[in-house]
Amino acid sequence: MNNLKVINNELYLGKYRLSDIGKEYGTPTYIFDEDDLDQKMKFYQNTFKSNLFDTKVVYASKAFLVPEVCKLLSKNGLYMDAMSITDMEIAKYAGFNLEHIVFHGNNKSNKELKYAVENNIGYIVVDNLDELERLIEISKNAKRCVNTLFRINPLVDAHTHAYIQTALNASKFGESIEDSKTIDNIINTYKKTNNVKLLGFHAHIGSQIKEVGPFMLLVEKMVKFTKEINDLYSLSLDTINLGGGFGIEYYSGDEKVNLKEMLTFVIKKLEEEIKKNEIKINNVMIEPGRSIVGPACLTLYECGITKKTIGGKNFLFIDGGMTDNIRPALYEAKYEAVVVNKVASNQKIVVDVVGKCCESGDFIIKDALLPVAKPGDYLAVFQTGAYNYSMHVEYNGHLRPQVLFVGDDIKIVSKKQTIENILELFK
Repeated sequence: MNNLKVINNELYLGKYRLSDIGKEYGTPTYIFDEDDLDQKMKFYQNTFKSNLFDTKVVYASKAFLVPEVCKLLSKNGLYMDAMSITDMEIAKYAGFNLEHIVFHGNNKSNKELKYAVENNIGYIVVDNLDELERLIEISKNAKRCVNTLFRINPLVDAHTHAYIQTALNASKFGESIEDSKTIDNIINTYKKTNNVKLLGFHAHIGSQIKEVGPFMLLVEKMVKFTKEINDLYSLSLDTINLGGGFGIEYYSGDEKVNLKEMLTFVIKKLEEEIKKNEIKINNVMIEPGRSIVGPACLTLYECGITKKTIGGKNFLFIDGGMTDNIRPALYEAKYEAVVVNKVASNQKIVVDVVGKCCESGDFIIKDALLPVAKPGDYLAVFQTGAYNYSMHVEYNGHLRPQVLFVGDDIKIVSKKQTIENILELFK
């Protein structure tokens, strides 16, 4: 986070002391450095550029989405993807240009497709032949022309957690580039309609990727595959979407990520492959999410007691847990934290930071070396901007925390869920 600093053993974000934010706004709370978000978006726009083709940075909204994010995307000229009508409605509510939305999903309903068509969503990424046929019928009935990409599975091993790999033959997403019969049916179906246009192909190989090699292989395969399809079917497809998956460093000792170098290599490789294959590519997209919002946020908790078991394990209880950060339980994800009002304390203890849920897997950090925390102290867990708020669950009745943007002032950009919100569902 750009504006984190320590003053007199207290952690501050800009001019605001985090312990004061905890006392005034309550916890758990997701706290974003608004300037950090803004700068990350500018970085992508300024770095992912080429003189050979146009580029589009498409923010992966599944990482974190509230209307204020949409406004920052508009300000910085980024596109965004969407996975549901809800995502598109949030963007619409924020005044975001719906023609700058890329709509994804491996099991889109007719209702979702109809919404996308009627609201002039910029691109629909088609996942399979059945979806394509339904989209053709919907677009005919609506008398609209629709721009699409088709999702392919390029068979690139992203060297990441099995749950977040998306481009092997066992993946549920898209169609394999090796399945020539299915690809032939898809292309010929496109060629029979004027309502649904195929502009090119989309792929996404996984998440939390920290090395450039998988992206280099992806570029080779995407350009080659587009060239082969153009030649075989007398087409002039000119758009490639490489997806996202750019990793971040979650903790000390985590593998380093040189994002600027990675993006520069991807651009250079694209330019080389386009020239090598003698193909005209006019439009290249990438879809970063985690790398924009992840490092820009911390989650603030209030500490409870520290409990020592007969087995010698120390547990630090906090007023949140797996409900507001399920990634450690789901992916064995690792995080770092500090006690915000005792940052430089020399009196430390090894603890497991655990939550309130009735699950042994309800932990945020295992074996964390932290200052001895007392009830009423505040704990900040870093790098929590991606897939925490968006994956929140209400298990054991725990309510979704509020979200704050901190800049010159403090803005509540998403209110804390209330018991009344829950009870309203039953009326």
